[in-house]
Amino acid sequence: MRWSADKFSILAAALLAALAAPAFDSDAWFAERESHAAAAAALRGQYAKFAAKVATPAENLTVPLENFADGSIKSTIFAKRACFFLKEGYIWGEGVTIRQMKRDGSVESQVDAENCLVNRETRRCWVEGHAKAYYRDQAEIEGDGVYLDAAGEYAIISTNTVMRADGRTLKGVRLDYDRKAEVAMLDGDAVLTGEERGHGYRLDGGKVMAFFASTNNLKRVVAYDGVKVKSENRFGRADRAVYLKGAKKITMYGGEGGKALLEERGTRNSTVSGARITFWMDAEQVEVIDSEITAETKNVRKYGGFDGKQSR
Repeated sequence: MRWSADKFSILAAALLAALAAPAFDSDAWFAERESHAAAAAALRGQYAKFAAKVATPAENLTVPLENFADGSIKSTIFAKRACFFLKEGYIWGEGVTIRQMKRDGSVESQVDAENCLVNRETRRCWVEGHAKAYYRDQAEIEGDGVYLDAAGEYAIISTNTVMRADGRTLKGVRLDYDRKAEVAMLDGDAVLTGEERGHGYRLDGGKVMAFFASTNNLKRVVAYDGVKVKSENRFGRADRAVYLKGAKKITMYGGEGGKALLEERGTRNSTVSGARITFWMDAEQVEVIDSEITAETKNVRKYGGFDGKQSR
């Protein structure tokens, strides 16, 4: 699905309203996202140009990319096969490992890539093929067709995205991962899976945004576009949903003129619909606004016009 600028503006406004997070400047973030997308497209074009010029590459080379002020190495690139384009300032590589160091010499992050082109001045890289990135706090991202901005701490994965962080797994088509802003955005068949105190869950949507307190400390997730929720024997559908890790709860929202739906299957079958449904993943409690409930109503708190049926 292609998203227009108008749809992104609507999504940005909805994020601020839904998350009540004034520290997150959605307009600025989406503008930066578009800027990185343009840089990725340009660098991908450069990759094709320089890959066609490779003739006799050197083998098994390690080259420093950047130093700290005291002269110690900040980042390096190793390639099984490499070709330097000194005039243009690019390095083409095959079987590449890029490492970002801390001042004490320990590894901050590492990227393993099949084939890539690195701009030494901007420290931006395009990976043609598969790449996997590891971070010091055990977060990982991988996929195909990857753009990396080391200075901006920003990554785009074009397809086949997998992200692992804080014991959760996010999958989708495209990923935008902004380490500085601590935001990850997945487009296209996005899925979050995880566990809360032994209770497994899954959150599906056409678009998913994850917000972190640090790279490996998830705070909340927002899903949009045909959202589906599964948590043990609970199954939900909504226009959008918000998962709050600290509160261990999921809130589902109905779209304009519609309602969210939550079903409980098993020994007790029940269905509840409402403009907003909140349930706790490690408890029986459910809260519903503008509810319509069928079957058992135990532990369900109702708000607003209750005009549905109930049976036992």
